[in-house]
This record gives sequence, C-alpha cells and structure tokens, in this order.
Amino acid sequence: MPKPGVPLPSRGLWKLLDKEELDIIDAAGYKILQDVGVFIDDEGLLKMAEEMGCKVDYGKKVVTEIPEHIVKENVRKAPRSFILAGRVPEWDVVIEGPARKQFWSVESGATDFLEWDKEKKTYYRRRASAKDVLYGAKIVDGIDDFDFNIYIWDAAEEGQKGLPSELNKMNAMLQGTVKWAGHLCTTVSKIEEYDYVERLGEQVAGGAEELRKRPLFWTVYNYIGTLQLNRFNSWLFRASVKHHWPIMPAVTAAAPLQGPAMAAGNTAISHAGVLFMIALKQFHDPGIAAAVNNIVFCLDPWTGRGNAYSPHFLFGSGAMNQLWHELYGLPTTQYGGTFAASLDQQIFNLSRWMALQMAMGTDMIFIQCGTEAFDPALIPITAEIARAGRCTMAEFDQILPTPENLALDVIKEVGVKGEKWMTHKYNLDRMKRFPKTFCLDDRAFDAWLQAGAPSWAYDICREKLKELEKHEPEPLPKDVVERMNAIVKEGNEKLKVG
Repeated sequence: MPKPGVPLPSRGLWKLLDKEELDIIDAAGYKILQDVGVFIDDEGLLKMAEEMGCKVDYGKKVVTEIPEHIVKENVRKAPRSFILAGRVPEWDVVIEGPARKQFWSVESGATDFLEWDKEKKTYYRRRASAKDVLYGAKIVDGIDDFDFNIYIWDAAEEGQKGLPSELNKMNAMLQGTVKWAGHLCTTVSKIEEYDYVERLGEQVAGGAEELRKRPLFWTVYNYIGTLQLNRFNSWLFRASVKHHWPIMPAVTAAAPLQGPAMAAGNTAISHAGVLFMIALKQFHDPGIAAAVNNIVFCLDPWTGRGNAYSPHFLFGSGAMNQLWHELYGLPTTQYGGTFAASLDQQIFNLSRWMALQMAMGTDMIFIQCGTEAFDPALIPITAEIARAGRCTMAEFDQILPTPENLALDVIKEVGVKGEKWMTHKYNLDRMKRFPKTFCLDDRAFDAWLQAGAPSWAYDICREKLKELEKHEPEPLPKDVVERMNAIVKEGNEKLKVG
C-alpha cells in the first residue's frame, strides 16, 4: 500500500458557498470565456484553440467565443482518480477523487540560497544551482511528513549561464528522491528542452509508455497578469500534449492591480482560465490527469508584493475548492503561502494559511515559502506544519459521538476521581492518537532558559537540519544515472543561449 496521504473526513470540512452561489460563479466563468477570452502569445497554441472551436484573432492573439458546451464536454474527460508516481511505488500519490485524501509537501522555487551566520546574525545570499536542488530533494525525501517532493531552489545559476534550467533541475529532482518529483515549469531557453526532460523521465520510468502510465512529474502553468498565456507557458502546454504529461493550471490575476478587488469577480476570472486550460488539454490529450490550482491571487496595493495574508486570497481559494470539488469532481491543489522574509513572519503566515487549506479539504498542499531566497531551516519548519495538519485530519473522527468515542462505560468504571485513566487499557490502546512533534522544543521553561533560551526557528531547526542532511535516497542504477547525465550534457551543449 502506498504511504502518502491522510484520509479526509466525510464531513466537517469548511465550505463558504451554497450550491446556488457556486452555480453563479461557474456561469460567470463561462461568460468571461465567451466575451473576454484569453490572450495567447504563441501561434501554435492559438491554432490548437481554434481546432477546439474557439474564435481566434491571430493579429491580436486573442481567443474568444469559447463554446460552453465544448468546454464542459472536454472537462468531463479529465479523470477523477489517477496516480502521480514515485520512483518507488510505496511513495505513489494515489488520487481517489476530490477531497478523499490530503497530501503535503514543501516548495519554493527560490532563485537564491540563504546561509545564516549564527555569530554575526546575518544572512549570506548566493545564486542557487542544480546542486542545491539535489540537496533539498534529498532532505525532503527523508521526511515522511512530506508525501511528495517539489523543487525548493531553482537551477538559477545554470539559467544565468544560458543553460536549460528546467532540464538541470529535473535531473537533480529525479536523482534526488524516490517520491513523486513534482513540478516541471516554464523554460526560457527553447521548446526542445522539454524533449530532453521527457528523455530523462523515460530513463527513470523504463520507457515512454511506462512514464505515461506512471507520471513522475506534471506541468505547472500560471497565467501572467489576468488571462494571458505567454510564449513560455504556451511552449510548456504544447509539450504536455506531445508527451502526455499531467497538468496543474492556475490564474494569477493580481488584484487589485490586475484583477477585480472583490474576491467573487477574481474567482470567476481564475475559474474561467482553468476551465479553458483543462478543456484545451483534454481536447488534444483526452484522459490525462489534471488538478486545479485553487489560487485566487492578490497583491498588497501598498507594497506591490504578494499578499497571502488578505481575506481576498483566502475566500477565493475556498470558492475554487468548492467549484472544482462539487461541480466538476476534480482534485485541487494550492501553493499560496507567504511573501514574508523573516522566519518568524513566515512561520506565522504559513501556519495560518495551511490550517485553512487543511480545513477546506484541499487535496494537495504545497507549503510555499522563501519567495526570492530560501533558508534551508524552513524545511524542518514546514515539516512541523505538515505534521500538525496531517495529524489534525487523521484524528478528526475522535470527536464523533459514537459509543466507542464517548466511552461512557469506562467513565463509569474509572469513577469520579479518575486516578486510573492513565493506566487503563482504553487509554493505553489509544496513545498513538497523541502524536509527537517533529522538532518543537517542548522542554519546561526553566530547562529552556538553562539551555540558553534557543530560538526554535534560528537554532533548534538548524540543529534538526544537520540530522536531516544525513539522509540519502535509494539510488538509481548506475547505468541509468550515466544515461541521464549524458542527456543533460547534450542538452546543455545544444540548447545553450547567449
């Protein structure tokens, strides 16, 4: 049996809207597709939209009059259940339908690596590389509270040198974990880079057909602005059709600067964009897995930075969850986390935001943090958050007032003073329902003071990190690694730009 995932309760999840309100936002999404449409900066993808029955203005690069019945017909082709494969099958992420299980991991996509100088109490910042991608993948691989593996640092150093960063990144991810390897994102080199990534995946999976049956990664899209697919998003989409890769689309209409200031309108835009992407994918590549990113993005108008703290962000995500769970029967994901810099603010924002995602029943939770630069201490920090979320969902059933849970006979037997509760078989049989923390400091106050009053984020989590760094994932066969490295070498030579 696969290890990942925590069963979600059949009831008790937080819901914002009723069925009539969901239908109104759903209809608004189709009206946006009909009247407003989507901008696509790629002739090949414009042609694919036209083939689906949309009206295309090639001069303005705008797709409009997207037929509602065709969108619905194609969205229905997306499977409700599917596997995202681990290199080792016990780490398969098995999606059994919407809001059935919940899966957790950490992610960032930071371009810079942060090194903390304890003595000077300051950071040193450097450009992240594929070696850092590998370092992060290995640590996440060894933490059971993370159900899958997402790249933490981008291969930015390689990208800065004009090398294909997604190819170098995915090589590190596939070699650094036995878990599902997460996100393939947009390239800025050439569309042919994705052919090289496909060859990498085939080496690990054992061929193209095996990779299609057991996908080791999926492709991730963000509309840039409101409803705009740039050239690089378009290349990735076309590659996903060519190679039959699963997709996870999102719309980052950045309210209030590039989207409506009210959550309902911004949700309708996000919903419209995701409807279009999933329909277009299923029209050209029917039956391939798709999972919706529930993000309804907004910025802080006072700073211009992302604002996951805003209720707008929260309410939109909750509405997207319900739309896709209840009206379309598809799983949802999220990667809204925090745009703070300091560890203490990141911990506050992440804990608050992930608790709400947990309660919404989001299927796959990516604990996104670090923004432009990532401190590796965030790995144990987010593992603690994931453990808290997983334990909460796993233990939901104990509040249900069943005869076993109420234990009235045992309460009567133990009596009014309660001295025997700790040693009673009823409690001893249920000790596992009181989980241990991952790395929180639970010493008494005086013992903590005597130890020098260490900071959890800056001291204790760094000590935990030293322990986590010792983990080594099960290696790939030597000949497979040699072939993968040869593919990357060839790609670096042929795709280098500048």
